[in-house]
Amino acid sequence: MKKRYLFLIIFILTGIVMYVTNPKPEQHRKAVYHEIDGILKEQKEQLMQSNANLSKMLGNVNDESIQSMVLPFLEQAVVVEDYKVFSLTKIDLGTGSYTVGLGVFGKVFIAPQLKEKVKENISKYL
Repeated sequence: MKKRYLFLIIFILTGIVMYVTNPKPEQHRKAVYHEIDGILKEQKEQLMQSNANLSKMLGNVNDESIQSMVLPFLEQAVVVEDYKVFSLTKIDLGTGSYTVGLGVFGKVFIAPQLKEKVKENISKYL
């Protein structure tokens, strides 16, 4: 009988901790921005090495310009579904909404598929 109460107490305490540490929408946006920023910088370096003409154009694109392009998009596109003890990060691209992350215990975990999708879309337009 005591094991039953111990399990119930641990379960309730875990639920309370999860509720209190559930990430805010700003943390979700920062996590998505961090992933997309890394991808864009990586793609920029690859393009600069492979094409001299693009290298001249991309030389003017710095971190601040990337941030000024990406942040307004993320303000509109990132949607957080809050389930009180955890939350899901979704990106609404107009054609559909895609789950790309999970927020739990104060952290936001972004799925690796986001990286693949962004790279795929970049290569489609270059």
